[in-house]
Order: sequence, then C-alpha cells, then structure tokens
Amino acid sequence: MNDVVAYDRMREAAVTAFAELHAATQRDAPGADAARQELVELRRDVLTVDAYDRAAVADLARRIDEVLQRLEGRTP
Repeated sequence: MNDVVAYDRMREAAVTAFAELHAATQRDAPGADAARQELVELRRDVLTVDAYDRAAVADLARRIDEVLQRLEGRTP
C-alpha cells in the first residue's frame, strides 16, 4: 500500500475513533474524563503526524485500531 492510501485509511479510522470517544465523553460514567483526555491527545497526534513518515503513520494507525478495539469491546 502506498503512503497516501495508508494516510487516508489512518484518517478515516481516526474519524471513527473521534466519534466513539466523543460519545464516551457524553455518558455520565467514570471513564468520561479519561475518554475526553484521550480524544484531545489522539486528535492532536492525528493533526500533527507527518503524512510522509510511513513509520509514524503506521504507528498511529495501530494506536487508533487499539482504541477502536477497546471501545468496541474487542481485545486488541
């Protein structure tokens, strides 16, 4: 897969993770503050990743996948 496709896929997964984390912040549950902090940090990392750094994009994509798996109740 080329760099552009990898970056686009990472961004698409990030949008899903942002939505899931945002939903978690809206619940009146003990993890709402942690979800809010994770959302802020993940968004910052997505916005600042160098799209031409294949390793950085791959690492961030793995992290986003782990977040999604955790939020969906799957084991990472």
